[in-house]
Amino acid sequence: MPNGKTHELINVILLIILLGVFCYLSMTEEKGILQKFVNTYSIIVFSLFYLFATFFLSPDLDVKSRSYKRWKILRILWWPYRITFKHRGFSHNLLFGPFIILVYFALLLFSLLILTSIEVQYIPLDLIIYAIIGIVLSIEIHILSDCLFTKLKSILWK
Repeated sequence: MPNGKTHELINVILLIILLGVFCYLSMTEEKGILQKFVNTYSIIVFSLFYLFATFFLSPDLDVKSRSYKRWKILRILWWPYRITFKHRGFSHNLLFGPFIILVYFALLLFSLLILTSIEVQYIPLDLIIYAIIGIVLSIEIHILSDCLFTKLKSILWK
């Protein structure tokens, strides 16, 4: 399995590649669907949440990982998650992993927004969609890199 630094490096490199693809596609004459849904605002929101998920919302929050330690005093918020999910269990499932982390984080975030009296209905829906895509893609890449490294390890060291 890749360690925390390797996961972060993989995610950052893939984000740079993805941003390069967006940049290239935005300069071509055939913009099509890209022009309708992808703009500077969406790319910034997607990228920020992708990076946030890379460094703070790893599927490895169920162990004392780099992501878990970055939460500092707020890591107590992840204690129920840590005791509920076993490492490499549901948190590392391609379908359930991102969903579980996203729902758990959303519950934490919405609780905070309610406690601070921020009116959730005024958050633009497109911001939420781009944020979710960034978070989910970051988590999926983490899980896929774990799967790929496990497969390679089983092939090379049989």
